[in-house]
Order: sequence, then C-alpha cells, then structure tokens
Amino acid sequence: MMFTRHPVDDLVYKNRIEADRWLRHATVSTTLKLAVKEYEERHHGRKPPQNFDKWFEFARHRNSVVIDRFDQVEKDILPFWGLRPQNIRDGLEFLKGQPNIGIISIADSKASHNTPADLSHQEILDEIVALISGFAEHLPAMEIAINLQERPRVLVPWNDIHRLRTRASQPSFQLLSGRLGKRDNLDLSAESIGTKQRMGPSDPAQPYIAAHRFRQLQALACPPGSSSRSGVNWDVRDFCASCTSPHSKGQFLENWQVALDPCHQPDIFNLHDFHTIPHQFELYQDLLPLFSGSKTASFGDLLIPFSRAGLKQDHDGRTFNQKQDVIVWQGDVQEIPTATHEFLHGSHRLRLVHLVQNATAADSIPMLLGIGVGKNSRFQYENVPTTEANSILPLQISLTGPAEGCKDVHCKIMRDEFGLEPPITEVDGRYVIVLDTSDGPSPNLLQVLRSNSVPVLSSIFQQWFTERLMPWVHFIPIDTRYHAFHSTMSYFIGLDGRGTLNERKQITPERTEDARWIAQEGRKWAEKAMRKEDMEVYLFRLLLEWGRVINDNRDSMGFVLKG
Repeated sequence: MMFTRHPVDDLVYKNRIEADRWLRHATVSTTLKLAVKEYEERHHGRKPPQNFDKWFEFARHRNSVVIDRFDQVEKDILPFWGLRPQNIRDGLEFLKGQPNIGIISIADSKASHNTPADLSHQEILDEIVALISGFAEHLPAMEIAINLQERPRVLVPWNDIHRLRTRASQPSFQLLSGRLGKRDNLDLSAESIGTKQRMGPSDPAQPYIAAHRFRQLQALACPPGSSSRSGVNWDVRDFCASCTSPHSKGQFLENWQVALDPCHQPDIFNLHDFHTIPHQFELYQDLLPLFSGSKTASFGDLLIPFSRAGLKQDHDGRTFNQKQDVIVWQGDVQEIPTATHEFLHGSHRLRLVHLVQNATAADSIPMLLGIGVGKNSRFQYENVPTTEANSILPLQISLTGPAEGCKDVHCKIMRDEFGLEPPITEVDGRYVIVLDTSDGPSPNLLQVLRSNSVPVLSSIFQQWFTERLMPWVHFIPIDTRYHAFHSTMSYFIGLDGRGTLNERKQITPERTEDARWIAQEGRKWAEKAMRKEDMEVYLFRLLLEWGRVINDNRDSMGFVLKG
C-alpha cells in the first residue's frame, strides 16, 4: 500500500485540533453560575455537590485551566451511586482491617492519618494529607482508604460493574442492598470474608495469585463478547493485527484512550510485566472504596493524586535543540523481577532491550519508508532487517547493572542474556522513552515532560492526569508491542543521510520541528495543568463528590446557587 502523505502528519495535525477542543470543553465556565449550569447539563440534571462554590473559588484562585472536565472522577465514582451509602461504609470498615492500606480521616476542618509503621507509607499519607489540608475546612467529615502498594487492587467482574452503573441512574429505592449477585461460572477460587471477596490464599500475610490466574481475573472485567473475555491469546510469537486495529491508524497508535483498554487486545496480557508476574497483594472482586495512585482500565480503584514525583524542576534547563539527537532508555536490572520463562518472553522492558540488543540476521520488522523526491515522494511499508533498522537510528537502549558487578543469579542471567551497560549519569537525549514498572506507571513521566525532551511513552496505566495528556501533542505514543517503534522514530529523526535500508539509501527527511514542538507543548502543558495546585483542585473536586455519595442524604445534598 502506497501513501502520498505520512500518516503521522495527519495524526499530529488531528490531535492538535483535538487538544484545542478538549481544552475549550474543559474551560467553558468563567463564572460560578456558568459552572453550575455546565455541571447540571453534563450530569443529566444532577446538582453539583455542596460547597461547589468553595471548590470553584479555590480552582480559580489557583489558576486551574480545567474547570468543567473531570471525566475520570465521574467514571470512578459512578458505580458507587449503584450501592447504598451504608454498603460503601461497610466496605471501608472491611478495608481498615486489610494489609497495606492507610486510613485518612477528615474531621473538624483537619486531615490526619493512622500513622502506619512503614516510613515510606507514612510519607505517602503525609503527602496526601498535605494536599487536603488546603481545603479540609470545606469537606464533610469522612474517612478514606488509601492503597499503599503501587499495584491497583479492586478488580470487579464486568457484569457486576455494569449492574451498578445501570442502577446508579435509577431511583435510590432500587439500589443494591447487599451483595452484587452470582459470579460468572469460571472456576475462580475465592475466599469469603463476610460480604466481601478477597482473591488469594487463606493466610492474608502471604497473598499470591499466579500470573495465569491473574490474567483470567482481568479478562472477567471485560464485557461478554469482547476478545479478551473470550480467551487470553497465548501466542506471543505472532503479531495480532486485530488487537491493534481498534486504536491504530495503520501501524501507528491513533487513539490513546482506546489503546489503554485491554478488552479488545487479549495478546496484551502476555506482553507486559504487570500481567506476566504473580500478583502478590490482596485483590478484591467486590467494589470497595479504595483510592489508588494508578490502575489499568480493568480495575475499579478510585484514582487519587498520589505523589508529587516529577513536580520538581530538577532538569538542567537545556533546550530541545541543545540536547543530543538520540533516543534514550536505561533500566536498572535490580528493578527487573526475578526471571521466569513467561516473564523473559513477555516483559515489556526486556522485549524492548531484546529488540535493540539481541536482534539476529534473520529478524525483520515492517517500516514505513519514503521513496521518490519532491512532488513524487511516496511512503510504503517494507520488511527491513531489524539489525539495519537499529543501526540507522541513534538508539541508546540498555539495562544497567551494579557498579561492583553481578553478585546474584538473577543479575547474571540478565547480564548473559542482554548485557549490562554502565548507567547514564546525565540523560540529555532529545527523545526519552518512558516505560512502566512491573506494578505501575513510570514515576519519571512528569519529570520528562518538564525537561524539554520528548517523552516517548508506552504505558497501560491511567493516573489522575492521564485524561489531560494528548498523544502526538504532549508526547509520542508507542504501542507496547513496539511494532511501530522504528517507523515512528524515523519520522521525527529522519533517515536522509543516515545509511541504507534494504540496500537503498534513505531519503525520509527529518521532522525535528514537529518533535521540538511536542517537547515544548508537553512542558508548557505540564507546567499549566499538572502542578501541585492542579493536584489540589482535582483532589478537592474528588472528595466533594465522594463526601456526597457516601452520605445517606446524598440525593438532597446538591449545591443550590443563591439568587
């Protein structure tokens, strides 16, 4: 197939327009009266929560560019409208007795926490309490449960969540009064704890869910008839075109939000660390009021601004043009889980290193290459030897090891398989690849956004600010399969003068200006919409909504504009 225009040209242009449209939709209201009207229109007549005027004043005072659009908050809370407030509070009491969960209390205009023994857990709760303290006087009394582990933990079957969302729009007397209903008959072992379900062994101190069982539970969170619900794709060798087509334009990732949904892409369960290692924390199959810092689309945790990582301006201030024209990623071998056969073949981080470091002469990848010049220029896909594709791009991708050398078997396996490079003390590449950890999103994303480098982002996780980021505008999106990695990067870096592919000199011109523009837009947007102040505004809005949904009088607790 021949293209007269590079698909990324269209994606960059289209998403510039979409980013402008999103911002207009998020900033409709310039007065409290307009904000109330906008809220009611977007919530089918439901009034804003009490003290909405205090929140609006707070947001305006902190120059929040997002006033009207909190889709993630609404999506997270909606199923809880399908439960009675007492059931939600019962869920909180249950969570108080569970491991690795902190409790934040808000009362008498102050926020405090239960001071867990682990100092790192205390720091997490201290950060959240500090955020809440700026507006605690306007919140109703409440307690919230915070997941102190990086992994999300509320994984409710789709049928139950669908039932709750449906009943959320019905009169309160029709809401669920107890358990959710019969589970799908899928031979999934569970241990009953009162009216709740915890997936794991009988000893809560040793929770463990094997990777294959974890994938089955995630498939249950997908709707009936979806590809992932029908069965996890165990073939990790062949490319699944039907898995990528709903979110891609040809080879390139087009719709970021759709790409985050695993339900149309069963192969993804074998292509990421998160899915290919055991889940070693308590996992709940009933909808429980647990707040977490990140989650995949399958999980029902409520997203909360969890950490201030990345808020510090600790880069050296160099502009995009002053940085090296290289693509950088390094992973610390000590942060890689213990190697198993399944993990070695499915880990998203190891697959990227393998693609660059371990390619053989027999390996090939599809690349979109330019042919012709001027008005006769065209683009077409060709299979290219992977070693040639790697050599023509300025890649600095590797694992790093301890300075004193490997002292354990795991490190030696990684060294023998991939080789270990000394760590780069100063990352100054124009393009910085941002990959998830085994348990959640990279803590470096916001830092890279602010660094004048372009984030090359590959992720399956959502955070509180995910809905605010636009692909091809604030970052370069890369599918976790990496099938478009070389084509995408060659668009921005250019191939003209860099060498030959398929015994032919390449003439694809560089689009450095597009890359520089993305670096600038990402930095400006992060400094405008992902500040500490924006975390406070988001959390204030979230807790106002939450304080209403857990109150027995929630149907009469709307904000009424005086006059």
